[in-house]
Amino acid sequence: MIKGYQRLLNAFSPWQIALLAAVGYGCWAGWVNSEYGNTIALKTGLIQGTYAFISTAIVTLIAKKVLTLFSYSRGSRWLALLASWSVMLAIPISLHTWQHTPDLLQAIIPGAIIGTLYLWTYCHSCQAPQ
Repeated sequence: MIKGYQRLLNAFSPWQIALLAAVGYGCWAGWVNSEYGNTIALKTGLIQGTYAFISTAIVTLIAKKVLTLFSYSRGSRWLALLASWSVMLAIPISLHTWQHTPDLLQAIIPGAIIGTLYLWTYCHSCQAPQ
């Protein structure tokens, strides 16, 4: 399953992946907060969708930079994962806290799980340029 995911990941550009993340996570955040009204659902969805798009690009660049700095070693893969994962979690928690999102954990959990899988796959399958 992981090998298939790696092939799929490599078939899309980072911008296409970021767009998919924005739509998927934005819709999820809006849906789980829809019981609080359309305005909150829309605001929450836009916050999560915007974050998902930007963060997908940012965390990938962070991971790539760490991998490059430390020559794609085994340790650099774990460091790249930790650094990019920390950023991946810090930003949505901050944004949703600022916006007083009622169900913050429900809004970010899918993104955190899928983002962790994405980053783990990226950090452990990315190869040094030839």
